[in-house]
This record gives sequence, C-alpha cells and structure tokens, in this order.
Amino acid sequence: MPNIGLQLYTLRDDLKTDFEGTLRAIAQMGYEYIETTGFMGEHSPTMKRLLNETGLQIAGLGFDLHALETQPQAVIDACKQWNAHYAVTFWIDEAQRQSADDWKRIAERFNRIGESLAAGGVPFLYHLHGYEFIEYDGKRAVDILMEQTDPRYFALEPDTYWVEYGGADARAFCEQYADRIRALHLKDYISKPEMHDIEVGEGAIDMRGILQLALQHNWQWLIIEQERYIRTPRESAARCLQNVQRLLQALRPE
Repeated sequence: MPNIGLQLYTLRDDLKTDFEGTLRAIAQMGYEYIETTGFMGEHSPTMKRLLNETGLQIAGLGFDLHALETQPQAVIDACKQWNAHYAVTFWIDEAQRQSADDWKRIAERFNRIGESLAAGGVPFLYHLHGYEFIEYDGKRAVDILMEQTDPRYFALEPDTYWVEYGGADARAFCEQYADRIRALHLKDYISKPEMHDIEVGEGAIDMRGILQLALQHNWQWLIIEQERYIRTPRESAARCLQNVQRLLQALRPE
C-alpha cells in the first residue's frame, strides 16, 4: 500500500500561529508522513522533538532549483538528517521556460541534479504545476521533459489538480507516465472553469481511478494537499485523509 502524507502548505496559516499544535493535530488525524521544505531553519529543534513525540515522519523535502544545483551535498545531508525519502522541486521560473529548447535545457539540468543526488542515495522529483502542458509545435512541455530526462535520475510528482488545470485528464496522464511516478499530490476541485478546491474524493477528478493506478503500479507516496477551503483547513485535511483511506480500502483485493 502507498504511504499517505500531508503537504504542510495545506495548513500554512495554522502553522504560522501554532506550529507545535498544528503538527500534533496532523498526527492525531492519523497521518504518518508529512512533506515540507528542506532547510527548516528556526523550526528545526521543534520539528525534531515533535517528530519524536508524535511519530510523524518526513516523506519528502522541497528545495528550489538554485539550492539543488549549487548545494547538492547540503540537500543530501538535509534528507539524511530528516530521514526524507526524496527531494522535490516545485517551480521553474517563467523566464526559464519560454520555448521547447528551454525545456530541453531544463531536462539537462534535472538530469545533472538527479545524478548528483543519486550519488547520495536521494531520489529527485519534480512537482507539476500546470504550465508544463503548454504546447510547442504540437508537443507538450511535459512530454519534452520526460523524453529528455533519464529515469535513473528523475521522477515525477504530478499534482492531480494542476494536471487538470493544465488541460489534461489527471487519470490519463498518470497512466501515461505510470512508470515515472514516485509520488503523487492528491488535490481535487468542484468543477470547471472556476476549479475551487474540494476535499479529495469529493470533486470532479477520478480519484478512484487514480488510486487504482497507484495500487497497480506500486507508487510509494500519496501526498494530500489543499490550497483553498470550504471547511477549516484542519477539517479539510482530516476529511481528505478519511476519504483516501476509504477509497483505498474499497479498492483493496479481498
């Protein structure tokens, strides 16, 4: 079964006002893993204590491209320090992704980063944000990226919401690149075109089909995330976990 985690951005406002209480609440909801930023700075001592006390573990750590390219050993060390299972980057500056050739250059950079991190035993992932579905001469940027990257050194962390925001079907996309996915962000929305967030499994995305793929292809990490809410962020995070667990239980073979 995949491991289920929560991206801490979901509870970003709660964390600002009550870091310790929010981490404890995440554990009480039943989450076992969290995904967060890599260099935790002032929060490090508190985080270390809370991980020990609550049993929460780090799924993956996020880093910007500059850190990944200029400080690969520091990234490896951070992942080892926190027992993180992967390093992920979430964004490519718009000025760096204006053409098909730009995406080929990004692929070269990703291959170098991935090879550097692999030397330290850390897998490298990229989180999709929707702009990767822009087409250049009929070919999507994400397809250029996948063609030009080495599976040994680079894997995807698709975000179901942002895949659909980019104009693709999330289930079909995940099936297309099933062998290149190591982690998946689960995020849902009510309907197009406004695409307001709703708890995972209660919206327009075929979450049952996507979770079926996760089981079929043994994806290791399912990371829940929400950015906008109808309920309180804590209520949403708890409800998302319950929904995902229920769907996985229904899909589990007898």
